[in-house]
Amino acid sequence: MSRWVLEFNNHPFKEVWKNIEDISNSITLDDESVESDVEEIARFKKVVTYISNILISVDPELIPSSTWKNFLGQSQPCLTQLEAYNKNRNIQHVIQANAHIDNLLSYLKPYSVSSSEQVVAYNKAVMDYAEGMSSGLVNFKNKVDILYSSMKEQSEDINSTREKVLENYNEIDGIYKELEELRKEYFSGSDSEKSVQEKIILLIDQTEEIRTKILAYHDELLDSGSDSISEIIKEAKDKSINNSSEISELLDQTEIQLKELKSFYLKVVGKENDEGVVSGGLKQEIEDRKDELDKFKTLQEKRYLALNNQIEELLPGATSAGLATAYRVMRKSFSKPIAQYSKLFYLSIVILIFIAFISSIESAGTVSPYITFIDVSNLQNLVKNLAHKLPFILPVIWLAMFASKRRSEALRLQQEYAHKEAISKSYQSFKNQIDALQSEHKEQLMEKLLAAAISAVSTNASSTLDGKHEEKTPINLGLDTIVNQLEKIKALIK
Repeated sequence: MSRWVLEFNNHPFKEVWKNIEDISNSITLDDESVESDVEEIARFKKVVTYISNILISVDPELIPSSTWKNFLGQSQPCLTQLEAYNKNRNIQHVIQANAHIDNLLSYLKPYSVSSSEQVVAYNKAVMDYAEGMSSGLVNFKNKVDILYSSMKEQSEDINSTREKVLENYNEIDGIYKELEELRKEYFSGSDSEKSVQEKIILLIDQTEEIRTKILAYHDELLDSGSDSISEIIKEAKDKSINNSSEISELLDQTEIQLKELKSFYLKVVGKENDEGVVSGGLKQEIEDRKDELDKFKTLQEKRYLALNNQIEELLPGATSAGLATAYRVMRKSFSKPIAQYSKLFYLSIVILIFIAFISSIESAGTVSPYITFIDVSNLQNLVKNLAHKLPFILPVIWLAMFASKRRSEALRLQQEYAHKEAISKSYQSFKNQIDALQSEHKEQLMEKLLAAAISAVSTNASSTLDGKHEEKTPINLGLDTIVNQLEKIKALIK
């Protein structure tokens, strides 16, 4: 290894240049919004990178030894400027460092002979320069964003402050208007009302007038001799002293009456015991009686409500029960006529049998044959026997028909009233069952039940006998039968 290489490797500028590289790698800019400052930093880093790569690629034997001495002479002040920048952050130190780095560049530029290595150094320097510029732009953008957010917040604060200023202005304007109104009220006044100043002047005049009247009254009160008010008061005082005895007597009488009133008060209100509780007296007794009356009233109201609810619950059933009872009475009222007409019918049958038996006997005696019946084989005898029986048989037949018809009518009416009684008894139970249903046809069933009940109640039981209870004699019945038969024969012939 030659002495030029040894001198290059051990030269003091190496340590100085190493410090410059370290500071170049860590150097930053406070305000990256200033384009010139960013360019100064980026250019410094670019040249440092370029020179570092040249130092690596040069051949020390081709460079004079004095070059490294000059290199150290410019490197040392460059390092000094960089350290000063880190302390006070003044960009002028970076500018001076760039001036020294230009001198270093001029020392090495003539000895940079390898084109490929020079290109590598140049590319490295350009990349560092671009990286420095990009980092500066990113930091600048971040600071711009921070400044924008800050300005936005300050804008909101300014708007808020503006609103407060407007509010304060409006408040001050209102106060000014009120002060102006007070000034007008106190000093100027209006057509309808005087100013306060005028009122005060008027009040002073009135006060002076009142003072004059008071002085006149003072003269009248004290300085008018025997006619003064003070003398009149003295006379009144003497009269009061003279009347004190009468007042004492009245006071004694009042005390006696007060004792009686106290006694009456204790009797009415009661007496206070040692614990400070008033007890006894007519007032307490009246309050006790009032409490008892209130309790009695509450009890009676509860009983009344209970009885009223019970009556309300029993009323619907009572109505149905009343109707059922009435119908039952009417139903039972037909039992006796039915029995009577039944007996009359059976009696008529017995009479017919008896008449037929008597009228068929020709003779009766004590010698056998004891009874001889009429010979009915002879038609003439039969007709003659029937003609003799008709006056007796026809009334009995009519009586039997009358009794049978009346019995049928009474039985029919009894059945009608029994039907009404059954409906009346079952109405309330049907209604309760419908009320208990949860069907949508509940209202329709209730209407049908009510319609059926009203129809059954409103229908007259005797209407079932309309046109069926005409009273016809047997002759009329016979004639009606003959006419009906003739009409049937006539219809058949046609």
